[in-house]
Amino acid sequence: MARSFRSALLATLLLAACGSDDASTPGGGGSAGAGGGGAGSGGAAGGSFGGQSGAAGAPSGGTGGSAGAGGGAGAGGSGSGGGSGTGGGPSDAGADAAKPAPGPSLGSFQLTYYWVTTEEEFTGTKDTKLYDKSCKLLATVAAKFAAALKVEGTGRLSDGRILNYSGSCSCPTSPCYLVADAQHPWGYGVQNKALVPFRSFAVDKSVIPYGSKVYVPELDGVAVPGDSPWGGFVHDGCFSADDTGGAILGKHVDWFVALKTHYVSLDAKLGLAKITVHQGGARCP
Repeated sequence: MARSFRSALLATLLLAACGSDDASTPGGGGSAGAGGGGAGSGGAAGGSFGGQSGAAGAPSGGTGGSAGAGGGAGAGGSGSGGGSGTGGGPSDAGADAAKPAPGPSLGSFQLTYYWVTTEEEFTGTKDTKLYDKSCKLLATVAAKFAAALKVEGTGRLSDGRILNYSGSCSCPTSPCYLVADAQHPWGYGVQNKALVPFRSFAVDKSVIPYGSKVYVPELDGVAVPGDSPWGGFVHDGCFSADDTGGAILGKHVDWFVALKTHYVSLDAKLGLAKITVHQGGARCP
């Protein structure tokens, strides 16, 4: 979820931002990554242009399901001498026509990405203390990781704990963080929503209300990277508006892809700066 503090740091900490504007949420999420590198869930400051580092490894759990793309058409042409060819499976167009229709188009949107940063990526003396809002010490980390965590908003410690931005505080260092629980293995979005890799979008709630389901035809049929249960499936184009960010304004969605390596893979394969967003309708109920 996005925080206003993250937005305030946008001018000095790079080009994209993510944090919660929902005061009821315990942690921050969402963010913007310009040109692919986005901020992680709940960031205090904006995400970097070109991207921060992603988290290694993935917690267990389900993605909420996904559907594969329609099968390819088989050859059916006649052979030399008049013999007819063998019939193939249903065509992609036919399979797609059999699926429920999405809702009306909301128009063309800017697409960026964000992910979780991880302590293992950063070297240096562990001399920076991180606290929760009661000023209880959570961890002592390298200054570079602390800076990245402030930008991304969500990070994974070397012991496996996920820290999520929880706002400014009067502790020896600020902002403060909370430890994500088992129901939020990838961190918090808006309204206490759990971020789900490849399914969660950060949005501007004035354009796409929180909790809305949307459909993106350009991402329907895309094989996403990673391993089950969080990745390694063919996307059905359905997403949920689970997050926001200070730089997510107007027709702009930020796609949560969990790991930096996933962003690099998808951006190289897709090369998408713009996507078409539809209301979910019967396609993505």
